[in-house]
Amino acid sequence: MRATLIHTADNHLGYEQYGIKERFNDFARAFLVVIDEAIARHADCFLIAGDLFNKRAIDAQTLMQAKSGLERLKSAGIPAVAIEGNHDRTYYRDGVSWLQFLSWEHLLILLNPVIKDGVVALTPWDSETLQGTYTDLKEGRLRIYGLPWYGAGTARVIEGFARELAAARPAEDAAGVEYRVLLMHTGILGVVPQMVGLPTYEQFLPLRELVDYLGLGHVHKQYSRDNWLYNPGSTETWGAEESAWERGYYVVTVDTGKPTGELRQTARHIVNPRRPFLRFTFPVDGLDTPVVFYDRFRQTCEKWAQRLAPGPAENGSEPVIDITLAGILGFDGGAIPREQLEACVRDCFNPLTVRIHDGTRETDYALDEGEDGDGRDRATWQQLEVHIFQELLARDGRYQGHASQWAHVLAELKQMALSGEEPAHISQRLREALASLAQ
Repeated sequence: MRATLIHTADNHLGYEQYGIKERFNDFARAFLVVIDEAIARHADCFLIAGDLFNKRAIDAQTLMQAKSGLERLKSAGIPAVAIEGNHDRTYYRDGVSWLQFLSWEHLLILLNPVIKDGVVALTPWDSETLQGTYTDLKEGRLRIYGLPWYGAGTARVIEGFARELAAARPAEDAAGVEYRVLLMHTGILGVVPQMVGLPTYEQFLPLRELVDYLGLGHVHKQYSRDNWLYNPGSTETWGAEESAWERGYYVVTVDTGKPTGELRQTARHIVNPRRPFLRFTFPVDGLDTPVVFYDRFRQTCEKWAQRLAPGPAENGSEPVIDITLAGILGFDGGAIPREQLEACVRDCFNPLTVRIHDGTRETDYALDEGEDGDGRDRATWQQLEVHIFQELLARDGRYQGHASQWAHVLAELKQMALSGEEPAHISQRLREALASLAQ
């Protein structure tokens, strides 16, 4: 069997970044480019590994964008198979999600597993109930499984799901299944330091001999492991810290006729066109007056723009410019001529928008040895947050002995809440921490 698959994730349709309508359109344009590539390549399947939408409650225009792309696929005879991510997964009490609506409209197959006795049941997708763990293509020779966002419970789900797959393997082989894809909305712990509560790579390994291609979403950065696990990254820049990451989608070519022992798929990562998102750091050390500060800022902006000549607007797009002021400021921060700075950036780059962040510090503040002081990255914020939690916990005799461990637990719980985790999952993680640290 031969097949061509397109693997995308984290399209975040509907995100009006910084309140700018053109950014709303950018996320749709990036998604539609991948759609057109799938059609041009005559793909056999279009895989969406979660977070097609930026949030659960979308407006009519966002729905129209999604339908426009999915209808193109349907007209080309390319089935779309999707799972829900943490951004677009509905709460149980909310009823039908917009992804379920698109499934009901026969524009995609939304894999939505049934849980029995705490274990994912291996049931085929049913177009009437819109539930099921897998769907078959290529006359049953290609099987695609899907597991949506389970948050901190993902590692336990993997363990149980691996047992179910192993038990079902003889029957699947007898039925003629030749190649298995598993879609999951999760990531590997440590790929992005500030993302906590994810499984380690070792916790994915029970699936290693049971599926041929593990297609992930959730982390907006491209990465892969062992010619088996693949994460394409987001199709647009959802946050400034992502601007330097390689992101895009995978074109997967499958050939099950390869000799035993040879790799049966080739996964090529493609960086899709997107609006340029340019990020700079401006050091303020030694600039003792607002006049000197502004003069140096203009000179630096001109040098940045010259390095990008003949123009930063690749593909004709006006860039988003993100600048962080970093270092020790020699005068009162209130005197920074912010409007002049923004006007200077607009003169040099002709951007869509300008974002200037004040990451400067007073002369009496010193970072710990080895810290990166530019103030831009969320990893630095998380370190500071954990440090503050630890200091507060150390003042309480009940937690003093494990203040460091509890600080990381609190940071993880906060991240779970911000990610939209179910309250039951957050409570379970807290119970696990209590049990572990009580030993």
